[in-house]
Amino acid sequence: MLTGSAVSCTKKNDDTGKNDKTQQTGEVSQNKSAGRQVSDTVFFGRWDGKRVIVDDYYKYNSNESLRDSTGEGYDKYGSRLKDIIGKYQKYDEKQVEYFFDDFKPEFADYTSFKKSDKVYISASSGVYTAEVTGYYINMDDMIGAGTIFYAMVTPTAGAKFDENEIVVCSFNNNMSAVNRKGVTNQTVIDDFKKLVMPKLKGVTVSEYNDKGEQKTVPLTKIQNEDIKIFEGSFTAKGKNEFLVSVRLYNDFTSFTSFIYVMDTEGKVISEFISLAVNNFTFSMAEGVIDMNGDGLLDVITYDGYYEGGAYNLNKYNGGLWKTLTTGFVFGV
Repeated sequence: MLTGSAVSCTKKNDDTGKNDKTQQTGEVSQNKSAGRQVSDTVFFGRWDGKRVIVDDYYKYNSNESLRDSTGEGYDKYGSRLKDIIGKYQKYDEKQVEYFFDDFKPEFADYTSFKKSDKVYISASSGVYTAEVTGYYINMDDMIGAGTIFYAMVTPTAGAKFDENEIVVCSFNNNMSAVNRKGVTNQTVIDDFKKLVMPKLKGVTVSEYNDKGEQKTVPLTKIQNEDIKIFEGSFTAKGKNEFLVSVRLYNDFTSFTSFIYVMDTEGKVISEFISLAVNNFTFSMAEGVIDMNGDGLLDVITYDGYYEGGAYNLNKYNGGLWKTLTTGFVFGV
């Protein structure tokens, strides 16, 4: 049995919670929480040292120029932005960054944010109020096949961010701060290592000697850097819930990963991300946040492969895990 602090939560009607990650990007729902109107519409932002740049993936995902069958949609997306830049500034192939102080009519296709909109920013250090102060285009991001148009959001004085920190942006004033540390009690971590090892029976990993020569060996133990654990209420099914994320390098380009919600005995309450062995892609938990004050923790994942990935914010609802938003896609 695991040792650790208990988390009290409300139990609701039984849900399956089984192999149930469902893509629902852009879905908006309204509910009452602590007497406030809140929304499931959220965005990822990134602190660039001066401001937060916000990735509006809803707009990016709905852009019709990306949905053609020729494979040229993304190039069209970039070409349109070049035309917009040229209309209001001088476009130069050697210049990759462009800044705009004011909202232009064409920006409506790329962002939902208008100048002076008030938003809330959730970071590891706390939740801060912020204001949209401009717009940013980075043509260099074309290599990553993701969003290259961003709203610029300036937080209130005193806000603290880590270098290049990924944050959550919304209009909800009752978001919690992002928890990235997770469980740090080594006894709890070691107990979960023992609980998940039987699920990894037969997994092999590569070892390299000082000459760089590769050797494949059976997995015999999980290192601290291979596992991440968060304690809290994720499904409201039990009094003690732990989100357990494991990612192993089988070799340079292959991974084994899963993300489960488990109880203190190691019973799987919900398979958020099913076990994938020797897979080209992986999923790992980056942090947790209650983004709308409903008492359930939502999960930030980094889903990627050896040369790229993206951040996703995922919510448990009615037995299903739904991806609410995606941000900062990068890959070659």
